[in-house]
Amino acid sequence: MRRLVLAALILALCSCTPEAPPPPPKPVVTVAAYNPTDVAWAQLMAAMNERVLKVLDLAPGRTADPALADLAGSVGRGHRDELARLRAILTSAKAGPNPHEGHDMPGMPTPIVIEAAARAKGKAFDKILLKSLKGHLDQSAMVTASEQKAGAAEEALDLAADMTAARTEQLAALSGIAR
Repeated sequence: MRRLVLAALILALCSCTPEAPPPPPKPVVTVAAYNPTDVAWAQLMAAMNERVLKVLDLAPGRTADPALADLAGSVGRGHRDELARLRAILTSAKAGPNPHEGHDMPGMPTPIVIEAAARAKGKAFDKILLKSLKGHLDQSAMVTASEQKAGAAEEALDLAADMTAARTEQLAALSGIAR
């Protein structure tokens, strides 16, 4: 009798259908956190933009070339917009003090160059502005390309893409003036 009950139990268990598998977990969409590249790039670009603005802001009263004055004004407005976005990134990333503040780095006009620009007028000023702006645009394009390769946060990557497009246009415009 025991064997009959055991056989019936085994048969009953074997005929049970397994439970349906649980549904797959829903994908979690997260915004990438700021990585060290995002923060370092935003800090460097903020310092670079702040420094070149000191030369760009001198252009209206000092340049001999109206097209160069217009370009300096346009680049200056764009850089101020970028600076606001860079500062927002640094605030969101809870970045500390900018380690690049006050340093002389590639792509930044030095205090001596800024002083010379403040004293120069006409073609002498234009020469300083052209050299400062070209160096800044080239260096910032290179630094921004690094952010696009190694950055993580969408906000930083979006700004880097916008800056890359802007630098391409600005360098083309500068090339047309510098002939």
